Amino acid sequence: MDQTLEAPARAQLRHDELVKEIRAHDYRYYVLDDPSITDAEYDALMVELRGLEERHPELVTPDSPTQRVGGEARALVTKVQHEVRMYSLDNAYSAVEMAEWNRRMVTSGLRDGDVPSFTVEPKLDGASIEVVYDGGRLVLASTRGDGVFGEEITANVRTIRGVPARIPFTDKLTLRGEVVIYRKDLAALNTERIGAGLEPFANPRNAAAGALRLLDHREVAKRPLRVVFYQVVEGAKVAPTHGETLDWLAAQGLPTHRRHEVLLWVGVMDAIARIDRSRGDYPFETDGAVVKVDAYRQQDVLGATSKFPKWAIAYKFPAERAVTRVNEIVVQVGRTGALTPVAIMDGVELGGTIVSRASLHNGDQIRELDVNVGDRVVIQKAGEIIPQVVAVAERSRPPGSAPFEMPSACPACGTPVVSRLREAGKPELGAEATVRCPNRECPAQVMGRILYFASRPAMAIDKLGESLVLQLTRTGLVKDVADLYDLDEAKLTGLERMGKKSAENVRAAIEGSRERTLDRLIGGLGIPGIGQVAGRQLAEVAETLPNLLSWSEAEAREKVGSIHGFGAKMVDAVVAFLNDPEERRVLEKLRDRGVGRPQPIHVVAASGPLAGKSFCVTGVLTRKREEVHALLRSAGATVHDSVKKDTTYLVAGDKTGKTKLDQARKFGAKIVSEEEMDALVAGAV
Repeated sequence: MDQTLEAPARAQLRHDELVKEIRAHDYRYYVLDDPSITDAEYDALMVELRGLEERHPELVTPDSPTQRVGGEARALVTKVQHEVRMYSLDNAYSAVEMAEWNRRMVTSGLRDGDVPSFTVEPKLDGASIEVVYDGGRLVLASTRGDGVFGEEITANVRTIRGVPARIPFTDKLTLRGEVVIYRKDLAALNTERIGAGLEPFANPRNAAAGALRLLDHREVAKRPLRVVFYQVVEGAKVAPTHGETLDWLAAQGLPTHRRHEVLLWVGVMDAIARIDRSRGDYPFETDGAVVKVDAYRQQDVLGATSKFPKWAIAYKFPAERAVTRVNEIVVQVGRTGALTPVAIMDGVELGGTIVSRASLHNGDQIRELDVNVGDRVVIQKAGEIIPQVVAVAERSRPPGSAPFEMPSACPACGTPVVSRLREAGKPELGAEATVRCPNRECPAQVMGRILYFASRPAMAIDKLGESLVLQLTRTGLVKDVADLYDLDEAKLTGLERMGKKSAENVRAAIEGSRERTLDRLIGGLGIPGIGQVAGRQLAEVAETLPNLLSWSEAEAREKVGSIHGFGAKMVDAVVAFLNDPEERRVLEKLRDRGVGRPQPIHVVAASGPLAGKSFCVTGVLTRKREEVHALLRSAGATVHDSVKKDTTYLVAGDKTGKTKLDQARKFGAKIVSEEEMDALVAGAV
């Protein structure tokens, strides 16, 4: 260091040297996994930097390595909206399913002769996040949430040393990544926790996901978290393909898995097999491989359904298995009336958790497996979530034990059961695959519907646990979800172990759920095939519960059929639900009790060159449809999925269908190209 400089100048120079050196060591350790100095040497550099900043506070910057942990804990959780939806991935479990996915893309989505290449990469088993850089600085981080809204966790992500606070790229950059904990780090962390008398973490995924949602980022910093980035939302700005974008990310000093291959379809399954063979050597957990169409141009052509991108799929590796003994077989009745046999077993560790119950699916499956009480069975987790019995390992049932038979009457209410095939007049053997209780007032069904309605993704009534709901249904206080809003403290305090304070808390939780928006209400109704994403889309079309109830069958088919990603089965399911007298009765009770706030519509600029104009966008464009919609709304326009009587413009890209062009001409909407739309937004025409 130049000793002739003034003291402040020397401090600034040394500060710059230390920051540069520490960032370089962070990169080697957290990104390359190849440290060049010991932990003690690294700690000495940090001690010197902190001391320098204490003596010269003017040198402290928000992106200094010392500022990764500091400040106060978050007081509350803040929701943020993702500019582009974070989709889930559809799953495949065999080469046959993968081939069918490829066939659908090539024959139904891409132009003839437009042969895609594919990126094959490990599927990371952690917690998904989104990170936004602007001007080269990390400005926002959020959880995946429901794909549309996530929780803001910027301070927590800043504590992860592998995530640089500053990058060379200065345009806005939105990244998707997975927060993981390496196996070796989890082992060390669990050793510490056991020594402190705490429960060890079951697996790296649970430890990572739990840390992200902690309110105190100083506690987050104690977890050995890492981030592996796998997607750039604005990828087409930096490279024409996904594979090249992953290389570009690494060049920016950002952590990636560095294990992707780009190849034609003929090599995809071999690449998946290579990941499967090597995954035991990876430092992080992986439960499969992700296959993506490589070119962004082709991704845009293929688009997405209401749930999944059509251009990507996750190939799941065979689930972990374990062997245990069946002690009992019971039959559960779900909210739809379906009867499901369940094996009660000796507890056994599977995928990081202790499993003592596993689904046997139906009577046909039990007969095919020839499983009974006393047998030792092989179990696995379907999709690594739901335990199921897949084989009998050793027959050791008690002498004289009779084969298990599905009950002829509902175990919860005694109503004779029916099956779909028998209802259709086909009472042949094997019809038990769809055994159901037809009694809608069956207490098990009522209880299931209430618990589903009160679950966190739906109305989030957190005080309604199983034991309380069981009392409410057994006493007849609650016969449907709308009855929850008629409960008062007097009714609640009459229940077992329900004091005045507990009753007040339950009542407050139920009252608070009135403020949930229409999409949450729809999601809690259990309409077949309508989950969170589709529920939000339906709610945005209906806007209010009274509107939804006012639709005639024809209106319902038209409005629901216009929703992007809704196929014929989804439309039929919604229409059937709205036409069902019992479901309508419950919906009307909910309406009369003021449940479900109007659905917030997309924010449209109050003024702009397109204020008062209405657009429909169709066909293949050079940008993602969501980006175009956001651009139009920012200029004051409203956007619809279909051409309506008041539509001002139809933006027609490549492959625009004849139907929408005819509708535009019929209603007098002006047909414009993407380039003409940009001119309208700019106010140039």
